[in-house]
Amino acid sequence: MKRLLLYVHFNKYNRVSSHVYYQLTQMRPLFSKVAFISNSQVSEHDYRKLVDLRLMDNFIQRENIGFDFAAWRDGMTHIGFEELLTYDVITIMNDTCFGPLWDIKDYYLNYEANDQVDFWGLTNNRKTKKSRQTQGFPEHIQSYFITFKKPVIESPVFRQFWEKVRNHTDVQNVINDYETQVTTTFLDAGFHYQTIFDTVHEDTTGMLHPDFSYYNPTAILKHKVPFIKVKAIDAHQGITPYILDEIADKTNYPIDLIISHMSEVNFPDFMYLLGHKLVKQVVPADLSSKKIAVHLHTFYVDLLEDFLEAFEKSFNFDYDLFITTDVEDKRVKIQEILTQHKRQADIRVTGNIGRDVLPMLKLKEELSKYDYIGHFHTKKSKEADFWAGESWRRELIQMLVYPANNILSNFDNEKLGIVIADIPTFFRYNKIVDAWNEHLIAPEMNDLWERMGMTKAIDFNAFHSFVMSYGTFVWFKYDALKPLFELGLTDDDVPAEPLPQNSILHAIERLLIYIAWNEHYDFRISKNPAQITAFVDNKLLNERGNSAPNTYVDFTYMGGIRGALKYIFIGPARAVKYIIKRLSQKVSK
Repeated sequence: MKRLLLYVHFNKYNRVSSHVYYQLTQMRPLFSKVAFISNSQVSEHDYRKLVDLRLMDNFIQRENIGFDFAAWRDGMTHIGFEELLTYDVITIMNDTCFGPLWDIKDYYLNYEANDQVDFWGLTNNRKTKKSRQTQGFPEHIQSYFITFKKPVIESPVFRQFWEKVRNHTDVQNVINDYETQVTTTFLDAGFHYQTIFDTVHEDTTGMLHPDFSYYNPTAILKHKVPFIKVKAIDAHQGITPYILDEIADKTNYPIDLIISHMSEVNFPDFMYLLGHKLVKQVVPADLSSKKIAVHLHTFYVDLLEDFLEAFEKSFNFDYDLFITTDVEDKRVKIQEILTQHKRQADIRVTGNIGRDVLPMLKLKEELSKYDYIGHFHTKKSKEADFWAGESWRRELIQMLVYPANNILSNFDNEKLGIVIADIPTFFRYNKIVDAWNEHLIAPEMNDLWERMGMTKAIDFNAFHSFVMSYGTFVWFKYDALKPLFELGLTDDDVPAEPLPQNSILHAIERLLIYIAWNEHYDFRISKNPAQITAFVDNKLLNERGNSAPNTYVDFTYMGGIRGALKYIFIGPARAVKYIIKRLSQKVSK
């Protein structure tokens, strides 16, 4: 059986996602020829990978005009309509779905053996009447996957339909003129179609529209449709964790491909993704060829031995140790301790500004030469150090130092750029980080984002909280955080101690995974081994007394005089504006 696949690709960041490579790898054996038609720019790296993996025979790079139907038209024109007549089967599809969830071969063989079917698809939409909610359309196969058999291909109607496709700029016109008409055109010509999941008579109770591919992913899985729409994953975030579990349980599809793609095209920290962002136990990687650096900022010299012993006990790999501290006297003491431990290190005195973050950034030239980098510091807390700083530090060491071998083995995943620690228990028993405080840091985060010249759009003011490595303990690939190092921050950029709550250092602490996201890397979380019931979080987060700002406000940590003026004038002004708006709404009623 001679088959042709016309595969349309689009990615707003001009990248070929890992789920696309997987999809083509699974589809490729069925087809004599695969035409890869991209409506977005494909990098030389991705192009070579597609060629090297032999996932395509024809490559068509085009402008993003006319959407998928114009792209399929161009694919057919490129191959030639006379050449198309030599094929027994032509499939048009795009990369807007994950899959195949099940082996696609049997679906093809079954339909090819059925003489009553001339063209087929995955799902269809029933006929709808025109209303306030919809323009109305005829029954049709949804266009993300349609397969035509020989009788349709040889029909003059086939060529006529595709040659009439125009470069519409409005997607609704594409739906009206092509997606809904491709089915009716061939039905009117006397052909017959089927879909794997015929939704025409299905119960739509509770659905906004009878589009099962988007509004009912549960039914898609139940009817074993081999592809599930990307938009369906994003649109049902409340149940997506269970959809992912079902896919993992009932199919062989690697759900990490879903996690990776959704983290790339959306924000990387959506709640439905976080359950799958934990570091996995993997087969130990050979790290002998990797250059690994460990940076330890040592403000409290009395804690240095704890870290050295943890490194010696845990690391089964060679690494270069960089130690920074604030004054020369400490450097001398640090060298004495290193000598006792027979450990070499590059010791730098970087001053007492910027805590642990700025000293790390000052090592830019050195760290840029390494494959993997670990960043730690001798964490203490001036207030209640045993209960706060001690527990915090110990748990961070348990999460990022002790399992370092497995963490670095996870870095074999080229998409993984940074590993952070899970939330220390101190912050689960005590509501210190909350939306009101985080909102104060967002403007500084936005400012840094702009200064770094980031290409992905994000407004941190819209976030209620941030996924971060508390204390900035972290493992990373240099390229994942390169924009931060390239920013060239100096001592002048950091306010004097005591730091206000919305300082640049607090902003950087919260920015790390988002910087990596901008650089097209994903993150993982090293789980806290300290087990406490989730009821602790439930109790803490649902305390009414802490669900609004406290009456007493310490403006020392909220921008000083400027913060106080904002609190006095901007807050009341917004309240008055809200009252006027609500009163005007009532009057208009």
